[in-house]
Amino acid sequence: MRNKLIEIEKSKKVDILFACESGSRAWGFASPDSDYDVRFIYSKSLDWYLSVSERKDTIDIMDGDFDGVGWEIKKQLKLLMNSNIPALEHLFSPIIYKGNDDFISEIKEIGLECFSPIASMFHYLSMSKKYQEKLTNDHIRLKDLFYALRTSLAGKWILENNSLPPVIFEKMLSLVHRDSENMIRDLMEIKSKEKESYLHAKNKEVVKLISATIDENNKYAKTLSSGNADSERINSFLFKILTNDND
Repeated sequence: MRNKLIEIEKSKKVDILFACESGSRAWGFASPDSDYDVRFIYSKSLDWYLSVSERKDTIDIMDGDFDGVGWEIKKQLKLLMNSNIPALEHLFSPIIYKGNDDFISEIKEIGLECFSPIASMFHYLSMSKKYQEKLTNDHIRLKDLFYALRTSLAGKWILENNSLPPVIFEKMLSLVHRDSENMIRDLMEIKSKEKESYLHAKNKEVVKLISATIDENNKYAKTLSSGNADSERINSFLFKILTNDND
């Protein structure tokens, strides 16, 4: 992975400040054929910022099982200010490929300050409802089941803890009863051995749990609080990163 990141830096003329694994490998329920969903934050040379024209602030690379997406640091910080869940989740991935400790520590603090329970809940609700629609047949993809589970339990975590949900899926299983937890763990074991296209007989109890959790999240979503982004701190952080990178 290190060589791949160096290749991106050279070909795109960027400095990668942070890179992590996202998706099922980071969540802890990958299939044998899961892609490597690498997400990274980068900066450009100072002259790139000294322009009145809007410039492309993302990098997208598909190369075999490597699915890479990068966000320019200013774009990343704007997303954090809006409590963008993917931008937040990436910072807390358990699989970090690159990143200075000081940079990671400070941007995590900024992310948690920006975290908005209500905005995040509506993101998870939207995603969980999307995947719930794929769970109607007698045989379903375990990938769809786990995406619905993860997003619905993430909403439940926000309701109960008023904090950013853990990226590692297993850490949210404390939210469900032991019988449900055991069923979910059994399905995780199966998913770890089967390809993403594999269809499994629908576990009606787990699907029922997802539906009940979504209903509960939907009921209380509007009661949650918003975030508290500190724009002055974020601007100072951005200035520090850009000036340090261009010394």
